[in-house]
This record gives sequence, C-alpha cells and structure tokens, in this order.
Amino acid sequence: MKTKLLSFICIAGLMLFSTKTLAQTTLAPGDIVVFWNQADTPDKFAFATFVNIAAGTVIYFTDSGVVPSGSFDPLGTGEGAVAYTAPAGGLSIGDIVIWDSTAPAPEFANYSDTIITGPTGPALSTGGDQVLVFQATGSPGGSANASSNPNFIFINSNSSTMFAGDDSNSSTETGLPTGLTDVGLPRTALAVGAGAGPSEEFDNTVYNGTYSFATVLDAKTALTNPANYVGSNAITDGAYSLPVSFIPNRITITTLSTDEFDVNSVKMYPNPAQSHFSISGYDYINEVRVYDVTGKEVIKTNVVDRVDISQLNSGLYLVNIISDEGQVVKKLMKQ
Repeated sequence: MKTKLLSFICIAGLMLFSTKTLAQTTLAPGDIVVFWNQADTPDKFAFATFVNIAAGTVIYFTDSGVVPSGSFDPLGTGEGAVAYTAPAGGLSIGDIVIWDSTAPAPEFANYSDTIITGPTGPALSTGGDQVLVFQATGSPGGSANASSNPNFIFINSNSSTMFAGDDSNSSTETGLPTGLTDVGLPRTALAVGAGAGPSEEFDNTVYNGTYSFATVLDAKTALTNPANYVGSNAITDGAYSLPVSFIPNRITITTLSTDEFDVNSVKMYPNPAQSHFSISGYDYINEVRVYDVTGKEVIKTNVVDRVDISQLNSGLYLVNIISDEGQVVKKLMKQ
C-alpha cells in the first residue's frame, strides 16, 4: 500500500502540478480563446492562452458541435479533430497558436476516437461551423477516448449568434456545451454568426481589435465580446482580411511580471483539515478543484475562503488552485 501511494504521488505530481513545472496543465473554461475561425480554403483557426500551459499538455480542437443536452452526440459526430500537444517550454500567457489545414504545425496531430470518428482533422464548413475546445477530464496529458468524458474549455461558432442548434441534425449546428456560458463578459462560448437562426452563418470570422491590454481580465473581456468580431463569406473581403493580417504572435499584457503566479504566496489552511479548508495569498482565484488519489475530480468550486470537504473520506487529495495568471496544485490531507 505504501509503495502504491508513493507511486501515485509521483505520478500525480507530474500530471497535476503547477504551470511553472514540467507537468501537464488542467485547463478551466475560458483559459484559452479561439478568436479566428476561417472555413474558406485554407481552413484556419487561432487560439490564445490566458494561462501558462506546461509542455506535454494535450488540448483537442474539433469542428463537432454538441446536442441540446450539452454533450457530444453519443451516436458519433462524424467530424474530425486535432490534438495539440504543448511543445518543450510550454506556452506563456498571451501566446497565440495558429492551425492551418494546408500546413499544420508539428504540435497538431489528427485525432479520432469512438465519438469523434472523422479520419482526418477538422474540415470547417462554409455553411457555418464551430471550433470546440476540450481536454480529457482527469487526463491533461491526453487520452485515447477524450470525447467520451470531455472537459469543455471554449467554443467559437460562426454558424449563428445563438447556441440553439443540434449537432445531431446538422454538423453546422451546435447547442451550448456543458460548463460554458454565452452571456456576460468575459464568456466561454462565443457565437459570431450572421443571425440568430441555427444556420445564419459567416464562412469566416475574426477578432477585430487591439492585442495590447493592461490585465488578463481586460484581454479576456475584449476577445470574447461578439461586438469585436467581423464576419465575411470571402477571405478577400478587406473588412475581414485586414484584421487577419494584424494577428500577432502573442497578446501583450502589460501588468504581468516575470513571475505571474507566485506558488509560494498561495496558502492553504488548515492542513491537515477535517471539515473545510481555506485559501489565501492571492487575488482573483477563479476556481478550486480537488482530486482524489485516483485522479478523479471530487470537488469543483469558486469558493476559496471555506471549501467544504466534510463529505470526503480521510486521505490524501490534490487541490488545483486556478487564477487568471496561472495555477498551482497543493497536497491536502483530509483527517
């Protein structure tokens, strides 16, 4: 038992530690944004990250939508996907990555499984389409069947201004993925089509605004605001092609220091704990996730001053603390 527990601690430390380490990063909704969605040949999309992403982290991008329940169609989508693996050195807050169907970067590999069954990567439709981002829940380093238990991160749809579609009816439609929101700012579900109907679409959409911000929150708010997007049915349209030409290599966020998320400043107490624990030492903590020794998520909350663990069994847990500037994982002993 002791050997098994020590082995798990080593593995869990590799899988779920801070973005300042070599471990893979578990993303929260809104940690990245897809701000360019081009279906006219060549198919392209671009995403930016609002957190540091460790090397080896795997993120999936698919043109499949979801059914009204918020999940992938369990009968299969027939769509394609790519798995992006963060390169050596990982990604830093503000980095921008582009996928180009004609010459994809080596970090992208075509992906399929039992639900996303397309033999090739995304094939964005000129009848309107989406780029849906997810990870395999509990497996930030990737999974052979990621879509069966997805952790949705973001969706960009240019097929409508609403998420009222049904992917089982049409591959150009989508409902609202579970855990994402299309209201308020910043949001995690961006609908930038031409109208409210399920297929009132643009072929191509792109963010049209500045890439320089004071804070991460300012950047999130701007890049997830539908009012800041332009759409077109021709890539030669100057109103569309000009903002595309302005896409930089990264977003500039002026208030970030060289150490965006100070691991040592985050305090978790009491530890060991019996019924609850609290977190201090850092502002703007977005979410707290608690994992058991099997890697299963047992608590997910935005409460940081008194996290209730009274229902948990005694033992070791990993607490993933997520902020706008990064994330860290700490060990918790439940008595």
